[in-house]
Amino acid sequence: MKRMLWSAPILGIVIACAPVAGFAAEGNVPLKHPNITMDQKTLREGLQVFVDVCMGCHSAKYVTYGDLMRYPEIALPRQQVDDLRGNKSLLDGLTTDLTPADAKVSYGKVPPDLSVITRSRQGADYVYSILTGFAHDPEGRIPDGHYNIYFPGNNIAMPDPLTWFQHDPADEKSIEEQARSVSSFLAFISEPHQLQRESLGRYVIAFLVLLTAVLWWLKREIWKDVQH
Repeated sequence: MKRMLWSAPILGIVIACAPVAGFAAEGNVPLKHPNITMDQKTLREGLQVFVDVCMGCHSAKYVTYGDLMRYPEIALPRQQVDDLRGNKSLLDGLTTDLTPADAKVSYGKVPPDLSVITRSRQGADYVYSILTGFAHDPEGRIPDGHYNIYFPGNNIAMPDPLTWFQHDPADEKSIEEQARSVSSFLAFISEPHQLQRESLGRYVIAFLVLLTAVLWWLKREIWKDVQH
């Protein structure tokens, strides 16, 4: 019985820490796993891709222009922020100029806000897979640029954005690099304090390990003369 009581929490930790394979909504297609990093260079590159490509239709309204300077992981200079925001306030979110009415005419529905897209879907893997999942429909039902192997039903209203904007591949980053950087940026803005929490978590775990050792030693000292 005691062995079972000890093994239960250990089993729970193992299950919680085990990696879970992500799959697309239909067809059980495994998602791609890009090397997501949140260093300043990658996040700034992802922000640029978001502004140049994604903001034509999508917003990230929960992230303000002021946040781009305030978050130390991005720390964009004031001049660059001013160039990005134009006549918008520092308190304004990263919103598209596309009106809902125009979006419905063009795409049939309003494109979703991307502030927390990685939390509401399957993380950065889902975003990266969608951006790199455009292909030719083997059955010829869906036109090129709208067939996506990771999207439910495979017919996505959004045209292939990275290929569409890549006018001169020799002078620009590859589609995979752009997809990885913007996926990293979207993963960051969905939880902008995650890196601080992870850093603090290491100290908390070290403190708990030390506290456990001290309490175990105290327990031995207090009960060593007691006959069991």
